[in-house]
Amino acid sequence: MTKRTTQTNEQGRGASRPMRRIVVTFAGAVVAVVLLVLYYSLAHATVTLEVSPDSMVMDTTIELKQYSEAGEVTGTIIETEVTQSKTFPASPSGELEERAAGTVTIVSTHTTPQTLIATTRLLSPQGVLFRLRETVTVPANGKLENVGVVADQVGEASAIGPTSFTIPGLRPQLQQVIHAESNEPMRRLPKTGSTSITPLDLDAARKSLTDIMVPQALSKLREQLPEDKRNLNVVYKNETTKAESDVPANSKNNQFTYTVTVKVTAVFYDPDNLREHALSKLQADLSSGRKILNLEPESLAVSIDSVAGDLTSAMLKVKFLAQVVITEPDKLFRASDLLGRTPEEVQNYFSGIPGVKNVEVELSPFWVGSVPTVESHITLQLK
Repeated sequence: MTKRTTQTNEQGRGASRPMRRIVVTFAGAVVAVVLLVLYYSLAHATVTLEVSPDSMVMDTTIELKQYSEAGEVTGTIIETEVTQSKTFPASPSGELEERAAGTVTIVSTHTTPQTLIATTRLLSPQGVLFRLRETVTVPANGKLENVGVVADQVGEASAIGPTSFTIPGLRPQLQQVIHAESNEPMRRLPKTGSTSITPLDLDAARKSLTDIMVPQALSKLREQLPEDKRNLNVVYKNETTKAESDVPANSKNNQFTYTVTVKVTAVFYDPDNLREHALSKLQADLSSGRKILNLEPESLAVSIDSVAGDLTSAMLKVKFLAQVVITEPDKLFRASDLLGRTPEEVQNYFSGIPGVKNVEVELSPFWVGSVPTVESHITLQLK
Protein backbone atom coordinates (compact mmCIF):
# COMPACT_ATOMS: atom_id res chain seq x y z
CA MET A 1 0.00 0.00 0.00
CA THR A 2 2.73 2.42 0.90
CA LYS A 3 4.75 1.60 -2.20
CA ARG A 4 1.82 2.28 -4.50
CA THR A 5 1.19 5.69 -2.88
CA THR A 6 4.83 6.71 -3.35
CA GLN A 7 4.72 5.86 -7.02
CA THR A 8 1.56 7.92 -7.45
CA ASN A 9 3.16 11.00 -5.83
CA GLU A 10 6.23 10.72 -8.04
CA GLN A 11 4.04 10.55 -11.13
CA GLY A 12 2.16 13.70 -10.03
CA ARG A 13 5.36 15.65 -9.50
CA GLY A 14 6.65 14.55 -12.90
CA ALA A 15 3.51 15.75 -14.61
CA SER A 16 3.69 19.19 -12.93
CA ARG A 17 7.23 19.98 -14.21
CA PRO A 18 6.25 20.67 -17.87
CA MET A 19 3.41 22.78 -16.62
CA ARG A 20 5.82 24.89 -14.57
CA ARG A 21 8.07 25.30 -17.59
CA ILE A 22 5.15 26.53 -19.66
CA VAL A 23 4.11 28.93 -16.93
CA VAL A 24 7.67 30.26 -16.53
CA THR A 25 8.13 30.62 -20.30
CA PHE A 26 4.82 32.39 -20.65
CA ALA A 27 5.63 34.69 -17.75
CA GLY A 28 9.03 35.46 -19.30
CA ALA A 29 7.39 36.24 -22.63
CA VAL A 30 4.88 38.50 -20.92
CA VAL A 31 7.69 40.31 -19.11
CA ALA A 32 9.61 40.68 -22.38
CA VAL A 33 6.54 42.06 -24.14
CA VAL A 34 5.89 44.43 -21.23
CA LEU A 35 9.52 45.61 -21.30
CA LEU A 36 9.34 46.04 -25.08
CA VAL A 37 6.12 48.01 -24.79
CA LEU A 38 7.64 50.11 -22.04
CA TYR A 39 10.74 50.67 -24.16
CA TYR A 40 8.77 51.89 -27.14
CA SER A 41 6.26 53.84 -25.11
CA LEU A 42 8.80 55.54 -22.87
CA ALA A 43 11.71 55.97 -25.34
CA HIS A 44 12.08 59.54 -26.54
CA ALA A 45 14.69 61.62 -28.35
CA THR A 46 15.04 65.39 -28.22
CA VAL A 47 17.24 66.87 -30.95
CA THR A 48 18.22 70.48 -30.24
CA LEU A 49 19.73 72.56 -33.04
CA GLU A 50 21.86 75.63 -32.52
CA VAL A 51 21.52 77.67 -35.71
CA SER A 52 23.09 80.79 -37.24
CA PRO A 53 22.28 82.88 -40.32
CA ASP A 54 23.58 81.43 -43.56
CA SER A 55 24.27 83.18 -46.87
CA MET A 56 22.21 81.84 -49.74
CA VAL A 57 21.96 82.95 -53.37
CA MET A 58 18.27 83.30 -54.18
CA ASP A 59 16.54 84.21 -57.41
CA THR A 60 13.01 84.84 -58.58
CA THR A 61 11.08 86.48 -61.40
CA ILE A 62 9.24 89.77 -60.87
CA GLU A 63 6.76 91.38 -63.25
CA LEU A 64 7.31 95.11 -63.72
CA LYS A 65 4.53 97.14 -65.26
CA GLN A 66 4.63 100.47 -67.03
CA TYR A 67 1.29 101.43 -65.49
CA SER A 68 0.81 99.47 -62.28
CA GLU A 69 -1.68 99.40 -59.47
CA ALA A 70 -0.99 99.46 -55.74
CA GLY A 71 1.11 96.51 -54.62
CA GLU A 72 2.79 96.01 -58.00
CA VAL A 73 6.28 96.86 -59.19
CA THR A 74 6.26 99.90 -61.43
CA GLY A 75 8.87 101.26 -63.80
CA THR A 76 9.52 102.80 -67.19
CA ILE A 77 10.12 100.75 -70.33
CA ILE A 78 11.43 102.52 -73.43
CA GLU A 79 13.48 101.56 -76.46
CA THR A 80 15.38 103.18 -79.28
CA GLU A 81 17.25 102.17 -82.43
CA VAL A 82 20.60 103.75 -83.31
CA THR A 83 22.93 103.44 -86.30
CA GLN A 84 26.64 104.22 -86.45
CA SER A 85 29.52 103.68 -88.89
CA LYS A 86 33.27 103.55 -88.33
CA THR A 87 36.36 102.73 -90.37
CA PHE A 88 38.56 99.85 -89.14
CA PRO A 89 41.96 98.54 -90.28
CA ALA A 90 42.13 95.11 -91.87
CA SER A 91 44.26 92.28 -90.53
CA PRO A 92 47.89 92.62 -91.64
CA SER A 93 49.85 89.78 -93.16
CA GLY A 94 52.99 91.02 -91.42
CA GLU A 95 54.62 92.75 -94.40
CA LEU A 96 55.07 96.49 -93.69
CA GLU A 97 55.89 99.54 -95.77
CA GLU A 98 59.55 100.56 -95.67
CA ARG A 99 58.83 104.05 -94.31
CA ALA A 100 56.74 105.13 -91.32
CA ALA A 101 53.74 107.32 -92.09
CA GLY A 102 50.84 109.08 -90.42
CA THR A 103 48.94 112.34 -90.27
CA VAL A 104 49.64 115.77 -88.82
CA THR A 105 47.74 118.96 -88.13
CA ILE A 106 49.32 122.09 -89.58
CA VAL A 107 48.65 125.17 -87.44
CA SER A 108 49.05 128.77 -88.66
CA THR A 109 48.76 132.12 -86.90
CA HIS A 110 49.85 133.90 -90.08
CA THR A 111 47.50 136.54 -91.48
CA THR A 112 47.46 135.06 -94.99
CA PRO A 113 46.97 131.50 -96.33
CA GLN A 114 50.13 129.48 -96.94
CA THR A 115 50.57 126.83 -99.65
CA LEU A 116 52.91 123.91 -98.94
CA ILE A 117 53.81 121.74 -101.90
CA ALA A 118 54.10 117.94 -101.87
CA THR A 119 57.39 116.70 -100.35
CA THR A 120 57.62 119.77 -98.08
CA ARG A 121 59.84 118.75 -95.15
CA LEU A 122 58.66 118.46 -91.52
CA LEU A 123 61.37 118.09 -88.89
CA SER A 124 60.80 116.61 -85.41
CA PRO A 125 62.79 117.71 -82.30
CA GLN A 126 64.61 114.35 -82.51
CA GLY A 127 65.81 115.20 -86.02
CA VAL A 128 63.50 112.74 -87.81
CA LEU A 129 62.41 114.09 -91.17
CA PHE A 130 58.97 113.62 -92.78
CA ARG A 131 57.53 114.95 -96.05
CA LEU A 132 54.03 115.95 -97.12
CA ARG A 133 52.34 113.45 -99.41
CA GLU A 134 50.48 116.13 -101.40
CA THR A 135 50.21 119.90 -101.83
CA VAL A 136 48.02 121.64 -99.25
CA THR A 137 46.98 125.20 -98.40
CA VAL A 138 46.90 126.19 -94.74
CA PRO A 139 44.22 128.80 -93.95
CA ALA A 140 45.15 132.10 -92.34
CA ASN A 141 44.87 132.01 -88.55
CA GLY A 142 43.61 128.46 -88.76
CA LYS A 143 44.63 124.83 -88.99
CA LEU A 144 44.49 121.95 -91.45
CA GLU A 145 43.91 118.49 -90.01
CA ASN A 146 44.66 114.96 -91.22
CA VAL A 147 47.49 115.96 -93.55
CA GLY A 148 49.32 112.84 -94.76
CA VAL A 149 53.09 112.60 -94.20
CA VAL A 150 55.71 109.93 -94.84
CA ALA A 151 59.19 109.46 -93.36
CA ASP A 152 62.19 110.48 -95.41
CA GLN A 153 64.25 107.61 -94.02
CA VAL A 154 63.42 103.90 -94.29
CA GLY A 155 63.28 101.66 -91.25
CA GLU A 156 61.81 101.55 -87.80
CA ALA A 157 63.73 104.61 -86.55
CA SER A 158 61.10 106.87 -88.08
CA ALA A 159 58.24 105.25 -86.12
CA ILE A 160 58.10 108.03 -83.52
CA GLY A 161 55.38 109.04 -81.05
CA PRO A 162 53.17 112.16 -81.08
CA THR A 163 55.28 115.29 -81.36
CA SER A 164 55.60 118.74 -82.99
CA PHE A 165 57.37 119.61 -86.25
CA THR A 166 59.04 122.68 -87.67
CA ILE A 167 58.93 123.39 -91.42
CA PRO A 168 62.54 124.10 -92.45
CA GLY A 169 61.61 125.14 -96.00
CA LEU A 170 59.77 128.22 -94.82
CA ARG A 171 61.43 131.56 -94.18
CA PRO A 172 62.54 131.89 -90.53
CA GLN A 173 59.77 134.45 -89.86
CA LEU A 174 57.10 132.01 -91.17
CA GLN A 175 58.56 129.13 -89.18
CA GLN A 176 57.60 131.08 -86.06
CA VAL A 177 53.91 131.24 -87.03
CA ILE A 178 53.40 127.99 -88.96
CA HIS A 179 54.16 124.55 -87.54
CA ALA A 180 52.80 120.98 -87.53
CA GLU A 181 51.91 118.56 -84.74
CA SER A 182 50.85 114.93 -84.54
CA ASN A 183 48.41 113.36 -82.09
CA GLU A 184 49.04 109.74 -83.07
CA PRO A 185 52.27 107.76 -83.43
CA MET A 186 53.90 107.41 -86.84
CA ARG A 187 53.78 103.77 -87.93
CA ARG A 188 55.01 101.52 -90.66
CA LEU A 189 51.70 100.56 -92.19
CA PRO A 190 50.88 97.21 -93.82
CA LYS A 191 51.77 97.18 -97.49
CA THR A 192 48.88 97.72 -99.87
CA GLY A 193 47.53 94.35 -100.93
CA SER A 194 49.15 92.56 -98.00
CA THR A 195 46.07 92.84 -95.81
CA SER A 196 42.67 91.19 -96.06
CA ILE A 197 39.37 91.66 -94.27
CA THR A 198 38.68 88.50 -92.30
CA PRO A 199 35.40 87.38 -90.67
CA LEU A 200 37.12 88.00 -87.33
CA ASP A 201 37.73 91.62 -88.37
CA LEU A 202 34.01 92.03 -89.06
CA ASP A 203 33.01 90.42 -85.75
CA ALA A 204 35.45 92.64 -83.85
CA ALA A 205 34.11 95.71 -85.63
CA ARG A 206 30.53 94.83 -84.76
CA LYS A 207 31.42 94.33 -81.09
CA SER A 208 33.47 97.52 -80.97
CA LEU A 209 30.64 99.61 -82.41
CA THR A 210 28.04 97.96 -80.19
CA ASP A 211 30.13 98.63 -77.08
CA ILE A 212 30.18 102.31 -78.05
CA MET A 213 26.56 102.64 -79.17
CA VAL A 214 24.74 100.93 -76.29
CA PRO A 215 25.97 103.32 -73.53
CA GLN A 216 25.21 106.26 -75.78
CA ALA A 217 21.68 104.96 -76.41
CA LEU A 218 21.08 104.38 -72.70
CA SER A 219 22.21 107.92 -71.94
CA LYS A 220 19.74 109.32 -74.49
CA LEU A 221 16.92 107.15 -73.13
CA ARG A 222 17.60 108.35 -69.59
CA GLU A 223 17.31 111.94 -70.81
CA GLN A 224 13.76 111.14 -71.91
CA LEU A 225 12.71 110.39 -68.32
CA PRO A 226 11.13 113.03 -66.08
CA GLU A 227 13.62 114.80 -63.83
CA ASP A 228 12.47 112.92 -60.72
CA LYS A 229 13.12 109.53 -62.37
CA ARG A 230 16.53 110.05 -63.92
CA ASN A 231 18.29 108.45 -60.95
CA LEU A 232 16.46 105.12 -61.34
CA ASN A 233 18.46 101.94 -61.93
CA VAL A 234 18.37 100.49 -65.41
CA VAL A 235 18.57 97.03 -66.93
CA TYR A 236 18.61 96.61 -70.67
CA LYS A 237 18.89 94.26 -73.59
CA ASN A 238 20.22 95.05 -77.03
CA GLU A 239 19.70 93.44 -80.42
CA THR A 240 21.73 94.04 -83.57
CA THR A 241 19.14 94.52 -86.31
CA LYS A 242 21.61 95.36 -89.08
CA ALA A 243 25.36 94.94 -89.56
CA GLU A 244 27.21 95.37 -92.84
CA SER A 245 30.64 96.22 -94.27
CA ASP A 246 31.30 98.34 -97.34
CA VAL A 247 33.60 95.56 -98.61
CA PRO A 248 33.06 91.80 -98.32
CA ALA A 249 34.94 89.46 -96.05
CA ASN A 250 38.18 87.92 -97.36
CA SER A 251 38.74 90.80 -99.78
CA LYS A 252 42.15 92.46 -100.15
CA ASN A 253 42.00 95.87 -98.57
CA ASN A 254 43.77 97.94 -95.94
CA GLN A 255 40.58 99.05 -94.22
CA PHE A 256 36.82 98.79 -94.26
CA THR A 257 33.85 100.80 -93.03
CA TYR A 258 31.40 98.91 -90.86
CA THR A 259 27.83 100.04 -90.13
CA VAL A 260 25.74 98.69 -87.26
CA THR A 261 22.13 99.29 -86.25
CA VAL A 262 21.26 98.33 -82.67
CA LYS A 263 17.89 98.28 -80.92
CA VAL A 264 18.21 98.97 -77.19
CA THR A 265 15.34 98.22 -74.80
CA ALA A 266 15.75 99.73 -71.32
CA VAL A 267 13.78 99.06 -68.14
CA PHE A 268 14.19 101.73 -65.47
CA TYR A 269 13.23 100.66 -61.93
CA ASP A 270 13.40 101.67 -58.28
CA PRO A 271 15.80 99.21 -56.57
CA ASP A 272 14.16 99.60 -53.14
CA ASN A 273 10.72 98.87 -54.55
CA LEU A 274 12.05 95.87 -56.47
CA ARG A 275 13.89 94.54 -53.41
CA GLU A 276 10.75 94.82 -51.25
CA HIS A 277 8.67 92.77 -53.69
CA ALA A 278 11.50 90.32 -54.26
CA LEU A 279 11.83 89.71 -50.51
CA SER A 280 8.11 88.99 -50.21
CA LYS A 281 8.12 86.61 -53.18
CA LEU A 282 11.35 84.86 -52.17
CA GLN A 283 10.01 84.29 -48.65
CA ALA A 284 6.85 82.76 -50.10
CA ASP A 285 8.92 80.52 -52.36
CA LEU A 286 11.34 79.53 -49.58
CA SER A 287 10.95 76.06 -48.11
CA SER A 288 8.87 76.01 -44.94
CA GLY A 289 10.94 76.28 -41.76
CA ARG A 290 13.33 78.99 -42.95
CA LYS A 291 13.12 82.76 -42.81
CA ILE A 292 14.93 85.44 -44.81
CA LEU A 293 16.51 87.95 -42.44
CA ASN A 294 17.60 90.37 -45.16
CA LEU A 295 18.71 90.76 -48.75
CA GLU A 296 22.12 92.34 -49.25
CA PRO A 297 21.50 95.44 -51.43
CA GLU A 298 24.93 95.37 -53.07
CA SER A 299 24.32 91.83 -54.32
CA LEU A 300 21.28 92.78 -56.42
CA ALA A 301 21.56 91.39 -59.97
CA VAL A 302 18.75 92.09 -62.43
CA SER A 303 18.33 90.90 -66.00
CA ILE A 304 15.50 91.04 -68.50
CA ASP A 305 13.68 87.79 -69.11
CA SER A 306 11.12 89.18 -71.55
CA VAL A 307 9.43 92.43 -72.57
CA ALA A 308 5.87 92.79 -73.86
CA GLY A 309 5.67 93.88 -77.49
CA ASP A 310 3.75 97.03 -76.54
CA LEU A 311 6.30 97.86 -73.80
CA THR A 312 3.62 97.82 -71.09
CA SER A 313 5.34 95.19 -68.93
CA ALA A 314 8.57 93.26 -68.48
CA MET A 315 9.56 90.10 -66.63
CA LEU A 316 12.75 90.65 -64.64
CA LYS A 317 15.02 87.95 -63.27
CA VAL A 318 16.17 89.07 -59.83
CA LYS A 319 19.05 87.51 -57.92
CA PHE A 320 20.16 88.36 -54.37
CA LEU A 321 22.53 87.14 -51.72
CA ALA A 322 20.22 86.56 -48.75
CA GLN A 323 20.80 85.93 -45.05
CA VAL A 324 18.58 82.96 -44.17
CA VAL A 325 17.99 81.31 -40.79
CA ILE A 326 16.21 78.12 -39.69
CA THR A 327 13.12 78.93 -37.61
CA GLU A 328 11.08 75.69 -37.49
CA PRO A 329 13.26 72.58 -37.73
CA ASP A 330 10.31 70.20 -37.44
CA LYS A 331 8.96 71.59 -40.72
CA LEU A 332 12.30 71.63 -42.47
CA PHE A 333 13.64 68.20 -41.49
CA ARG A 334 11.90 64.80 -41.53
CA ALA A 335 11.97 62.89 -38.29
CA SER A 336 11.83 59.69 -40.34
CA ASP A 337 15.40 60.37 -41.48
CA LEU A 338 16.61 60.05 -37.88
CA LEU A 339 14.89 56.79 -36.89
CA GLY A 340 17.22 54.32 -35.19
CA ARG A 341 20.31 56.56 -35.44
CA THR A 342 22.82 56.90 -32.64
CA PRO A 343 23.59 60.40 -31.27
CA GLU A 344 26.83 60.44 -33.28
CA GLU A 345 24.97 59.53 -36.47
CA VAL A 346 22.42 62.29 -35.82
CA GLN A 347 25.22 64.83 -35.40
CA ASN A 348 26.83 63.63 -38.64
CA TYR A 349 23.48 63.96 -40.41
CA PHE A 350 23.17 67.64 -39.52
CA SER A 351 26.88 68.50 -39.85
CA GLY A 352 26.66 69.24 -43.58
CA ILE A 353 23.50 71.33 -43.47
CA PRO A 354 24.06 75.10 -43.92
CA GLY A 355 22.92 77.19 -40.98
CA VAL A 356 23.23 74.38 -38.39
CA LYS A 357 25.98 75.36 -35.98
CA ASN A 358 25.69 72.63 -33.34
CA VAL A 359 23.51 69.61 -32.48
CA GLU A 360 22.60 68.16 -29.09
CA VAL A 361 20.83 64.79 -28.78
CA GLU A 362 19.07 63.82 -25.54
CA LEU A 363 17.75 60.26 -25.19
CA SER A 364 15.44 59.03 -22.42
CA PRO A 365 15.01 56.94 -20.33
CA PHE A 366 18.64 56.33 -19.44
CA TRP A 367 18.78 52.90 -21.03
CA VAL A 368 17.86 54.15 -24.52
CA GLY A 369 20.92 54.16 -26.79
CA SER A 370 19.50 55.34 -30.12
CA VAL A 371 16.71 57.44 -31.57
CA PRO A 372 13.34 55.67 -31.28
CA THR A 373 11.87 54.11 -34.40
CA VAL A 374 8.57 55.91 -33.83
CA GLU A 375 8.42 59.40 -35.37
CA SER A 376 6.07 60.76 -32.74
CA HIS A 377 8.73 60.07 -30.10
CA ILE A 378 11.21 62.48 -31.70
CA THR A 379 11.23 66.20 -30.91
CA LEU A 380 13.13 68.67 -33.10
CA GLN A 381 13.67 72.07 -31.52
CA LEU A 382 15.91 75.14 -31.54
CA LYS A 383 18.28 76.05 -28.78
